[in-house]
Amino acid sequence: MLTPAAVVARIHRSLLIHRRGLAALCLGLSCWLVLGEVRAGPARTVEVWTAAHDLPGGAALTADDLRRTKFLAETAPPAAALRAEQLVGRTLAAPLARGDVLTRADLVGSRRLDGYPGRSAVGLRIPDADAAALLRPDDHVDLVASDPQQRGAGSRDPETLVRDAIVLAVPRAASGPGAGDHPGRLVVFAVPSDDAAHVAATGATLFLTPIWNR
Repeated sequence: MLTPAAVVARIHRSLLIHRRGLAALCLGLSCWLVLGEVRAGPARTVEVWTAAHDLPGGAALTADDLRRTKFLAETAPPAAALRAEQLVGRTLAAPLARGDVLTRADLVGSRRLDGYPGRSAVGLRIPDADAAALLRPDDHVDLVASDPQQRGAGSRDPETLVRDAIVLAVPRAASGPGAGDHPGRLVVFAVPSDDAAHVAATGATLFLTPIWNR
């Protein structure tokens, strides 16, 4: 029976005898691995636009809000915006954190109505800017219309203009010259399509007040 020392000695002799063959085998394996990586080539990437910093819902996007970022092709969101012209000047429907990928679904537009069949998007000005600032995307509210100029006999009673209007976006308040020409705050709502024309016309002439449902 071989002692442990004898076993180690035998293995050592075998390695010495076959060392050239083992070295050639290791060299061949290394070359094969390197050639395999060369043939595979680098992983394919795509460049998409991400938020350069935290962006509030309702922000009108500028070039300074955007950053070009590389993603592996298989990990980039399918609806990611690939061209800056798809984004600059558009309004965000919801807040984004720095580094978030911008997609078409993040913008105010027809795609924001996905999931709201039978509704149309209507921009309405809420005269009380403080009340409008409390609105958030996906809030459900009733909109009450009244005429603050009419008082006393013959005045028009407040009416519920639309029930269960859904907030799509609260664009950032305008600033700079001319900003004071439009008091209040513009809000984009999803309202029943059959009522959209009436809501838009009435909202342009009467004082609108949101009432939160849930």
